[in-house]
Amino acid sequence: MKDNILPKLSKYLFWDYNIDKLDPNFDIKLILERVFTLGTENDEKAVFNYYGKSRIKDTILNINNLDKKTINYLSIVFNIPKEEFKCYRKSLSKEPFGIF
Repeated sequence: MKDNILPKLSKYLFWDYNIDKLDPNFDIKLILERVFTLGTENDEKAVFNYYGKSRIKDTILNINNLDKKTINYLSIVFNIPKEEFKCYRKSLSKEPFGIF
């Protein structure tokens, strides 16, 4: 794997984290969630160069929290039906919370 990606990304993406303690491999879901929901075009280019399209695609399908706009965008970019995103399927749950 290449050098650490974090210094190449916009600092505001991780305003609530100690960026020195983030691991690009362990924290990939967090990194991709922040880049695709809040990042710039340069941030996106940096993650594509670092992780590669295949790894990004596999990872984004399993992110727990993505807003509808980001899911739509990623669905188009990767040519993936929205229903394949874990966070999309999760948001469609009809079960009310707290019912036993």
